[in-house]
Amino acid sequence: MPLPRNRSEERIEGGGASHRRRRRRRRRIPETAVVLVGPMAAGKTSLGRRLAKDLGIPFVDTDAVFVRDHGAIAEFFAAHGEAEFRRIEAEIVAAELARPGSRIVALGGGAVLAASTRAALRAHPVVLLMTTQEAVLRTANLARRPLLRDDPDAWGRILEERRPLYEEVADVTFRTDRTTKDQLARRVSGWIRGQARRSGGPGGAA
Repeated sequence: MPLPRNRSEERIEGGGASHRRRRRRRRRIPETAVVLVGPMAAGKTSLGRRLAKDLGIPFVDTDAVFVRDHGAIAEFFAAHGEAEFRRIEAEIVAAELARPGSRIVALGGGAVLAASTRAALRAHPVVLLMTTQEAVLRTANLARRPLLRDDPDAWGRILEERRPLYEEVADVTFRTDRTTKDQLARRVSGWIRGQARRSGGPGGAA
């Protein structure tokens, strides 16, 4: 007659099953960076953090990397100009995209202006987040956004200039102003998991 298992054995076996389930979930995630692009203040950073937590993978915000290494973006703009900022930004993006493994990477709104960045994005699943100027002006900290600080209405003009570039690199588009943050995170997480089960290719608006 077999002896009953004790609770410690059950915990060990249960832990093993849980670990296997986590590994199965991880296998459904692309083994590369999934990239969030979109206009300024569209919610890339906040969504990126939620996605990374849900999927159990790291999150990188390339604007935060810039600030860590070079100081506040608004001050850098004032001291060195946009061209120098874009040059360094492109280098940061290239380095982050070249790193192996599953990650969520959020790019600054103007990162797609660099042809080298757009070329590098062809090797990655890319999510475009779109919103409206009204939604942005309700929530954005304009003091931290040098292109909007003196002319808040510039958001719409900048978006129209960059829209073809966003659409060029994006595999799928989600609106951030038409759903809750939790609903959006679930939808984008589902799309990301789906990328590991297919060969890739552009998706439609969501």
